[in-house]
Formats: sequence, C-alpha cells, structure tokens
Amino acid sequence: MKRLWYVDIERREDAVTIRALNVYDGGAANEPVSTRVYSLADAAAILRAMKPFCRIPRRYMEINGLGSLLRIASLPKNPSHELVALALGDPAPAFCSVLVTPFLTRDEVAWCLGRRDEGSAAEKK
Repeated sequence: MKRLWYVDIERREDAVTIRALNVYDGGAANEPVSTRVYSLADAAAILRAMKPFCRIPRRYMEINGLGSLLRIASLPKNPSHELVALALGDPAPAFCSVLVTPFLTRDEVAWCLGRRDEGSAAEKK
C-alpha cells in the first residue's frame, strides 16, 4: 500500500544516515527504513530517487506527530532538486528539517535507499 513518508537526514563528518518513516503507526510494513552512506553524492542519489516535494521543521514533527503530514494540501511544494541541495548543502542547514516524499510503497522506499551515485559506484570497482 502506498503511504506518505518523511525522510530524516543526519549528517556526520564521516557519513550520512537517511531514515524514512511512515506516517502511520504499527505493523511491520510501517517500520522505518534506513541506510548509511559515506558520500554526499550517494546521499543525493538516494534523495533524488525519493522525489521529495517539501520540507518541514523536525520540531513540527516532534510536536504534531506523524499524522499531521496527512494535511499535505497545505504543505508548500518545492522542486526536488532544490530540496536535495538544501538538505545536503555545505554548510549544513542551520535548522533541522525533514523531507516529505510522495506516496510510496515500503518496497519503493527500500529501493530508493539502495540507490547509489553511479559515478562513485564505478570508482569503487
């Protein structure tokens, strides 16, 4: 079943952790899906594949809960490439935010999290 997901990005000096959480609670199909990558190019490839359409403050999610995302009609829509650039920009964004994806299945989210930058994958071979 397709669901709305929000994507939490945690940058550290050596890695980027990307965690996709479903807006519904309960059930194995709704468990978070995550990955850790070691380059910004790989993180950007994953985020581009997820096609986010807006970003909201992480604090909003903490206060209002996951169900609040269901009011997507009121969320501002932004081009995916701009959102990815903002999320991974250097320097890191001054405030913590999460990205919101279109409706995706858990398998589609897992596939996106498995994406890697084609250039960096070729360099490793």
